[in-house]
Amino acid sequence: MNFTAVRTSSIVSEVYAQIREKLLSGEFLAGQPLRESVLATGMAVSRAPVREALRLLEQSGLIVKAHNRSYVVAPSAPGDMPELAALRAADEILAIRILVQRKTDLGPLAAVVDGMRAAQANSDVETISALDIEFHMTLVRLTGLPRLISRYDQLRDQIRFAMLSVEDLHGRVLQDQAVMHEELLTELLNAQQSGRAADLLRLWEEHVFFSMNPADHIIPLHDDDPA
Repeated sequence: MNFTAVRTSSIVSEVYAQIREKLLSGEFLAGQPLRESVLATGMAVSRAPVREALRLLEQSGLIVKAHNRSYVVAPSAPGDMPELAALRAADEILAIRILVQRKTDLGPLAAVVDGMRAAQANSDVETISALDIEFHMTLVRLTGLPRLISRYDQLRDQIRFAMLSVEDLHGRVLQDQAVMHEELLTELLNAQQSGRAADLLRLWEEHVFFSMNPADHIIPLHDDDPA
């Protein structure tokens, strides 16, 4: 197991980032113990910053405490998807309402869609996947609401982690991502102009639920109401 030696002043942040990335990439398996001494040796740091980083990762839901009070990688299952999809949809719909009401400039979202087009033309699945995540994170960031952004960022990690347990999910939902997100962006622009978002909310919910569980998704419906 290879780590990069930590050399920055923000040791806890870098330790956290390295362990987090290995969790989200699937390098650590569900139930696998995370021993402070092993992690500290691998990153050439003391155990104190590792202990703090593990505490933060526990708060994010990526690891849990075992009976012996050590940490293990959290279990994850496809059954987590409906709850995570519902939470994600709720946060994104709140963001949409705010962006529609404020008529926020959507240029950053358009830039992500442009990147998707280029990646899709090159069949670059890894980049498409990263830009898919970036599109939705950008949507929430544009609200400028720090608590919402922080909550969504934590939820995003849990979703990425849960998706590791769904075989071939990315391959099935990454088809035509540029077209799908361009449609979402167009409808968002239309909602800003009209001041009504009911149709957009339905479309967005369907996208969220389908992208996370295409085989068995249930779409909650909104009443027709203005943004």
